[in-house]
Amino acid sequence: MKKMKVKNIYRSVTMRNVTVLILLMLTCISASMIAGTRGKIAGQVTDAENGQPLPGVAVMISGTTMGMPTNIDGYYSILNIPPGVYSVKFSLIGYTPITVEGAQVEIDLTTTVNVHMRSSTVEMEAVVVNAEHPVVTKDISASQFNIKPTIVESMPIQTVTQALVLHAGIEQGRDGIIVRGGGTNQTMFVIDGFTMNDERTNIPYAAVSLAATQEIQVQTGGFNAEYGNVRSGIVNVITKDGDRGRYNGMFNVGYRPAAPKHFGISLYDPNSYYNRPYTDPAVSWTGTKNGAWDLNTQNQYPYFQGWNAVSRATLEDKNPTNDLTPEGAKRLWEWQRRRTGDIIKPDYTFDAAFGGPVPFIGENLGNLRFYVSHFNEREMFIYPLSRDAYTDNHTMLKVTSDITSTMKLTVMGLYGESNSVSPYEWTTAPTGYLLRNQSEIAGLLSSSDGMNALYMPDRYSPSSVYRNTIGVTLTHTLSSTTFYDFFVQRNESRYNTFQTTTRDTSKVYQPVSGIYVDEAPYGYWGYSSGAIDGVMSTGGWMNLGRDQSVNSTFSIRFSMTSQIDKYNQVKAGLQYAYDDLNINSGTYSPSMSTWTRSMIYHVFPYRLSGYVQDKMEFEGFIANLGIRLDYSNPNTDYFNLTPYDLFLSQGLGKQIEQNAAKEKAQSEFYISPRLGISHPITEDSKLYFNYGHFMSEPSSSSRFRLQRESNGLVTYLGNPNMKFEKTVSYELGFEQNAFDMFLINIAAYYKDVTNQPGWIYYQNINTSVHYYKASNNNYADIRGFEMTLTKIRGEWISGFINYTYDVSTSGYFDLTQYYQDVNKQRSYLQLNPYQSKPHPQPYARANVTLRSPDEFGPIVMDSHPFGGWSLNILLNWKTGSYATYNPNSTPGVVDNVQWRDTYNADVRFMKALRIFNLDLQLYIDVRNVFNLKQLNFAGFVDSYDYQDYLASLCFEWMEGDKKGNDRIGDYIPSGVAYDPLEPNKNNDPAITARNNVRKEKKSYINMPNNTSVTFLNPRDYLFGVRLSF
Repeated sequence: MKKMKVKNIYRSVTMRNVTVLILLMLTCISASMIAGTRGKIAGQVTDAENGQPLPGVAVMISGTTMGMPTNIDGYYSILNIPPGVYSVKFSLIGYTPITVEGAQVEIDLTTTVNVHMRSSTVEMEAVVVNAEHPVVTKDISASQFNIKPTIVESMPIQTVTQALVLHAGIEQGRDGIIVRGGGTNQTMFVIDGFTMNDERTNIPYAAVSLAATQEIQVQTGGFNAEYGNVRSGIVNVITKDGDRGRYNGMFNVGYRPAAPKHFGISLYDPNSYYNRPYTDPAVSWTGTKNGAWDLNTQNQYPYFQGWNAVSRATLEDKNPTNDLTPEGAKRLWEWQRRRTGDIIKPDYTFDAAFGGPVPFIGENLGNLRFYVSHFNEREMFIYPLSRDAYTDNHTMLKVTSDITSTMKLTVMGLYGESNSVSPYEWTTAPTGYLLRNQSEIAGLLSSSDGMNALYMPDRYSPSSVYRNTIGVTLTHTLSSTTFYDFFVQRNESRYNTFQTTTRDTSKVYQPVSGIYVDEAPYGYWGYSSGAIDGVMSTGGWMNLGRDQSVNSTFSIRFSMTSQIDKYNQVKAGLQYAYDDLNINSGTYSPSMSTWTRSMIYHVFPYRLSGYVQDKMEFEGFIANLGIRLDYSNPNTDYFNLTPYDLFLSQGLGKQIEQNAAKEKAQSEFYISPRLGISHPITEDSKLYFNYGHFMSEPSSSSRFRLQRESNGLVTYLGNPNMKFEKTVSYELGFEQNAFDMFLINIAAYYKDVTNQPGWIYYQNINTSVHYYKASNNNYADIRGFEMTLTKIRGEWISGFINYTYDVSTSGYFDLTQYYQDVNKQRSYLQLNPYQSKPHPQPYARANVTLRSPDEFGPIVMDSHPFGGWSLNILLNWKTGSYATYNPNSTPGVVDNVQWRDTYNADVRFMKALRIFNLDLQLYIDVRNVFNLKQLNFAGFVDSYDYQDYLASLCFEWMEGDKKGNDRIGDYIPSGVAYDPLEPNKNNDPAITARNNVRKEKKSYINMPNNTSVTFLNPRDYLFGVRLSF
C-alpha cells in the first residue's frame, strides 16, 4: 500500500529568510554551544553539623586553573572540563579542607560532587575522600554509552570500529557502521569536535588511533539540538592532550601470520573449480564429457572440450604460427595461468602515540604541548586483485597552547590514505567505495568470468583515497559558568582510481618451443584478447574504473555555553559549511565505446544551521529541550526538462549543459524540535524518553549526478531540488542498578524514515531516452528494542551481554518506472507498489573478561607471576536472513526460506607486566576459536548452481520425503559423500527409510560448486604486544 504523507514542513526560503534566521540566533548567542567535547562538575557544599549551605567555599580542580566559589546556596558548577579523572579541592576559613579524588568527567555529562565540611579552630591538613561513582547516570535521556580504551585493551579487537559493533543496536555495514537499521551515511563521526564525514557520500572516515584516544562516547538514541546532518548515531571521540610536564606514549603491534582465509583448497590448486577440467588426466585431453566423470561431477565443473580438440583447432585454422600439439596447448595454458595468489604476507596493525611538552620553546608559548599518533593496518585479500590487500594509515598531530589562563588554542591536523580496489565497472562509475570485506571479494568470482579475477591481475581497477583535515579551536573561559568555542575546519578527500601499467606486448617469452608470446595476462590491455582455453580473457573488459574526484568542505562554527542558574544550562550555536564537490569519475575502454561513460559535476553547495537548547536539571527531573534550524542551498542550476526530453538522448545529451533550459535549484529550510527527559526514580533507577526530528542532506550523487555514455546518452540524472532526508525518532528506556554490581538497560525505539532517496526510471516510446532520475520516493519504518546487562564492579570478572531485536518495513511512494509505451506501463503497474515484508533479525553479543589482579599470588623475584593474567571471550550470534525459493513461480510467495543463524567466538589471552616505569602487555587473539563453518554465497558460481543447491534442501513446507527443517547454509559434513534423495512419489516405506538415513547424514545436499570459497574465515591467530609509558 502507499504510505500517505501526514505533513510536509519543508519549504523553500530566500536569502531574506536566512538573514532572519541568523539574526534570531545572534540574539541568543550569549548562551550558545557546539557539539560537546567536555563535561562539568557541580554540586553543593554544606555544614556537616547542621546541614546548612556554605557560601564562599573555594572549589578548585587540582592541576588546573579551573574553579569557583560556592554561591549563597552553597552551589557551584564548573564547566568546560575535558574528560578525565580529577581531584577537587574544597577550602573555607574555619573549616577542615577536603580533597575529593577520582571525580570522573565524561562528555556532555554532569559529575556531581557534594561535600559536607566540618568546622575547625586550628589549621588542619586536608581530608582526602574518594568520589562516588553513581551506577545510573541521571542526566542521560537517551541510549548512550562510553568506551574506555582501558576496557578495549583486553578485547580481541584492534580498531575503534571493531569496538563499536560489540554494542546493542550497532552492526558492521558494507562501508561503515549501521545504527538501529539506518544507513552508514546516517552516522556522524566526530574527533575533538571536528566532523569526519566525507560530504561526497556523507559516510564517515573513522580515522582514530586507540593509542591516542581518551574517551569515546556513542549515542544511538535521540541526540541534542546541537547535532545536525545526522539521523542514526553519533560517535564522539576525544583524543589525548600532551602533558604539560612530562612525556608519555603507547604503541601496539598486532601480527597475524600469513594463512588462507577460506576452508577449501587453494583457488589456484590444480583440482580447484577453475582448473580441474584442464588438469585432470581423466578428462583434460578428451573433454569433460568423455564419460570418465559421472554426471554429478560434470555438473560441478566448467565444460572443457579437451586439449586434443584445442590442438586440432590450431592446426586446422589458417594461421600457421599458432600450431600446437595437445601438450603444447596445455603448456601455453599453464603459462597464461602462471599467477599464484595464495597468501604469503601477514596481516598487521601498528598503532602508536606520543606526546608531551614542546621542547625548548614550549614554556614561552603557553605551555605548548603536542600529541602525535600514527595508525597503520594491512588486511590481505582472500586472493589478490590489482592489489593484494586493503591498507589504511593515518597520522594525527594535535598541538595545544594555553594562550592565557582562560584561553586555550588547539590545532589539529590529520592525513590518511586508504588503498584497495574499486569493484565498480561497466554501467556504474566509481563513487569512492573500496573493497575490503572478504566475502564481497570472494563474491567477485560468482560470475561468468570469475577466473579472470583470479588470473588477470588488472581485472578490477586499483583505487586510493587520500584525506586530510586541519582544524583550529579557540576556547575562551569567560567565567567558571560561561565559555565559548570557535571552530575552523577544512576537510579534503582526493580519489584516485586509475589505469594500471600498460602491457608490454613484446613477444619475448617462449612457453612452448617456437611459440612466442607477450606478458599477458599481466599489464593493462584495453583490447579484446583471449587465452588458449577459449574461456579466460587476457584483455578488453578490464581495469574500466576511473576516478579523479576531489571534494573539500570548509566550515566555521561559533559556540558558547552558560550555566545561568542551578537548574539551567543553556546552549546555542551557529555553523556555516561550504562544499567544493569536483567529481570526475567514469569507466573507460579504448576498444569499446559501450564500456565508456562519465560522471562529471562541479558544484558548490552550502548550508547554514543554528540551534538553541536548555538542559534543565532538577532533583527528580532532567530535561534537554532544544530546537534546530537548518538551511541548505544547492547553489547550482537545475535542468528544466520534460520526463522524455530529447536532450537526454544520445548526441543531444552532449549539449545539455550548453543548450538545455535551466532554472535555479531550490533551497531547503527545516525546523527540528528535540526533547529528552530523564526521570530518576531512585538513586538506582531511572526512566528516560526522547523525541526528535533529524535530517540530513542527500548524497551528492543523488543531488548532482550527471552520468552519460560516450555517445551522450544520459543514464543517470541527479535532482538538486531533493528535500532533506528525514527521520522522526522516539525512544523509551529504563535503567536499573542491580545489587550495586550490574547495570540493566532496556530501550525501545521507533523511527519514521521519509524522503529517502531512490532512482526512478524513465523510458520514451522508442527507447532513445532511458535514464534514472533521483527522487525522495522511499520510506522505512524501523522499530525494535535492546537489552544490555553490564557487570560494572568486580576485580576478577567483568563484561556485558546485550540483545537487539530490530525489524524494518520499507517501500516507496508512487511509481519507480515510467514508460511512454502504455503497454509497458500497464505491465509494470501490475507489480506496483512494493513494500518489503518485515522480518526481524535479532542478534546478541556477550563479552566476559576473567582477570587475576596484578598483585595476586606469591612474590617470586620481586614479581607476581600469577597476577596480571586475563582471558577475554567475545561471543556473537545473529538470526539468519530470509530469501525466496519459488521453483513453481507461485504468485505471492516471498521470503519463504531462511538462512542459518550465525555464531562466532573470539578470545584474547593476555599477560600484563610492569617493568621499571613501563606497562607491557603480551597477548594472543584467536578468531573463530571453534573453527565454525558458515556457508558463503560466494561458493555458488552462478544462479543455476544456487538453484540446484536450494532444490536439494528439505524445507518444512514441502511434502513427502522432501519435508524437513533445512535452512539455507546447511551443508554436507566433512567426510560424507554426496548421495541425493531417491524420488518417492508412491511413499514407499523402504525408500523413505533410506532417505531418512540420508537426511540424518545430510548427504543429499548438492553443495556449491566452488568449494574453495564455500566457507570463509577459518580459525586464525594474532600475536600482539602493547607498551605504555
